[in-house]
Amino acid sequence: MISISRLWGLFSAILILPCLSQAEVIIHHQLHVKLAVADGRILVRDTVTLPQQQTPFNFSLNAGLSPTAVDPGVRIDMADEMPSSPALKVYRVTLPQGRNQFTLKYQGNLSAAAAIPGNPPGKRAYLSSDGVYLDGNSHWYPQFGDELLTFSLAVELPSSWRSISQGSKRPLSMDGHSDVQWDEDHPQQEIYLLAAAYHEYQHSMDGISSEVLLRSADPDLADKYLAAIDEYVNMYKRLLGPYPYSKFAVVENTWESGYGMPSFTLLGPRVMRFPFILHTSLPHEILHNWWGNGVYVDYSQGNWSEGLTAYLADHLLREQQGEGLSYRRNALLRYTNYVSAGNDFPLKDFQGRHSEATQAVGYDKALMVFHMLRMQMGDKDFLTALRNFYHKQRFHLASWDDLRQAFESVSGQSLRNEFDQWLNRRGAPALQLRAARAQQKGDHYQLSVDISQDQAGSAYQLHVPMAVQLAGRQQVWQTVVELTHKRQTVQVTVPSRPWRLAVDPRFDVFRRLDPGELPPTLSEALGADSLLVVLPSAAPTSLREAYTEFAQAWAADGAGIEIRWDKDLSQLPTDRAVWLLGWENRFLSRLAADLQPQISLTATGATVDNQSLTRTEQAVVLTARHGGASGTVLMWLGCDNPAAFPGLARKLPHYGSYSYLAFSGNAPTNMLKGQWGVVDSPLYMQVSQSDHAMAPAGSIVLPPRTALITADPPSAAHGK
Repeated sequence: MISISRLWGLFSAILILPCLSQAEVIIHHQLHVKLAVADGRILVRDTVTLPQQQTPFNFSLNAGLSPTAVDPGVRIDMADEMPSSPALKVYRVTLPQGRNQFTLKYQGNLSAAAAIPGNPPGKRAYLSSDGVYLDGNSHWYPQFGDELLTFSLAVELPSSWRSISQGSKRPLSMDGHSDVQWDEDHPQQEIYLLAAAYHEYQHSMDGISSEVLLRSADPDLADKYLAAIDEYVNMYKRLLGPYPYSKFAVVENTWESGYGMPSFTLLGPRVMRFPFILHTSLPHEILHNWWGNGVYVDYSQGNWSEGLTAYLADHLLREQQGEGLSYRRNALLRYTNYVSAGNDFPLKDFQGRHSEATQAVGYDKALMVFHMLRMQMGDKDFLTALRNFYHKQRFHLASWDDLRQAFESVSGQSLRNEFDQWLNRRGAPALQLRAARAQQKGDHYQLSVDISQDQAGSAYQLHVPMAVQLAGRQQVWQTVVELTHKRQTVQVTVPSRPWRLAVDPRFDVFRRLDPGELPPTLSEALGADSLLVVLPSAAPTSLREAYTEFAQAWAADGAGIEIRWDKDLSQLPTDRAVWLLGWENRFLSRLAADLQPQISLTATGATVDNQSLTRTEQAVVLTARHGGASGTVLMWLGCDNPAAFPGLARKLPHYGSYSYLAFSGNAPTNMLKGQWGVVDSPLYMQVSQSDHAMAPAGSIVLPPRTALITADPPSAAHGK
């Protein structure tokens, strides 16, 4: 998440300066703030400088604050304009002729109705003895519309407290207080102010301050974050260009969160102590300082930032570990399983994530668009275009159209058709390899390949990789073919007899996957339009009740879910996804048969991935393909511990890309996860030979692909 309140503001802000475009409106605030945290009050003095003389004009402010003018000749009155929210009031300012600056004072208790989207109830315009969270959406400073702004922010705090905002800080000299001033000269979209009794850890490297603010002393945790900040800031500086701010801080929140603001991230107490966060969420939020908090998103044309950040953070880190193919396959899997004709939408309409389907479009589809651009242009030109885009658009609003122009400028080619089909069109291509045949032509072979696009609607323009296993050669022969028709025969000349063919073997093309390409996974069941949940009638009473409550909770959260007892069914349907519950389920033998020899099930437990699992100790989740290689998914959950069901209900959606899982304990804790192998891809084929020769045993083994950039060497520990 980046600047979530800013997105809300785009739809609710009051337009105040109609004669100026947003690119021209940069307003400066010189703020002095006293936080009276004991009684939840804020006292502010703000000198506002407009880019030019403009009178009269309006501004909005939190309804709990009452502004008065300091300067003689300046009038502040209630405006006739209705506020966009009951938590706000709108005021009209009249300045003396020729003035473009005025000072106002205000104080009060912030209206709790100024909701911060995504925060839990009660965490709204948060100002208490436990901590302070204020952003643009809480309207704690006067706002004039969607203007960009610069600011200086002097903060007066209790002596044991520390504050955090954008920009660089310098101490102020005031007895008995912990006072600093934050200066931000780069145009911003809003002003953040956070404060609490933090324990502060920091060091500097290459002019950038790395900081960690914790609510309780933990130097070992801080040291890990300081090292990771250095590692990823330096990596992205090498990849994209200078870091746009003077610091990056990791700040511990009072509630669970994962927010990314300009120059800092706000992580919940539990979230930040998960060991994987250091090398997953943290680099993602650091990168948002380039994309989203360094180059701003023009939401009128859609949110490009999340897809680009996911590609250069989440995907890149997996690519550095040799797992880029797996990451892309799972991205396509999420789109295939969660996005249907009923909930799909054009990428240009993506604003933010609020469901599995919106994430699959706004993150997964978008990151695949950037990956296809990289494959088409090559790594060097792809990075050059991104660096140019960043250099030109830094601290400005930018759109998909600005990105297109940056890539066109480097490639020298029009990319309008490609961007149009990925941004403005719903859906995805669906590829099918129909036939492959070879004929000898002198010293070479002519390979003819029939490929179809089976999606509804017109053909996409696609650049599709193709890999061929050749006789007498260890290295796989590779090429890229261009598809422009729904059914097309492509011909390529290869240097020796082709035995096997794979189309898009690395999942480099955004497309809807065929069930035969991928193993069954949880997301295929959890994202199904129609799902039958089958309860175990032979289970003990306590487990029957637990399974029933578990199933009813799922049914309450989604449409198209039916619940039945196994004793009431003669057979399982094949026209929908099926979820079996319980070791006692009478249809469990059907799933076991579908999964042999990959697993074994007994009355006391299971063996999965060569690991023995005991039903009294572990909860087990398995998936199988129901009704053949292209059939629907059959999923099973076996758990003899009723106390684990609430935790399983929360955690299972986060393991959607896996085929099998095992958990232990009441919490419960994951101890096993994995995917079944793929056995029936429609994009792999033996090549028919004109002389009817048979291919020898073997498979297509692709060489490793180099990551966009390698990781920095592990950073040394830092002193506090």
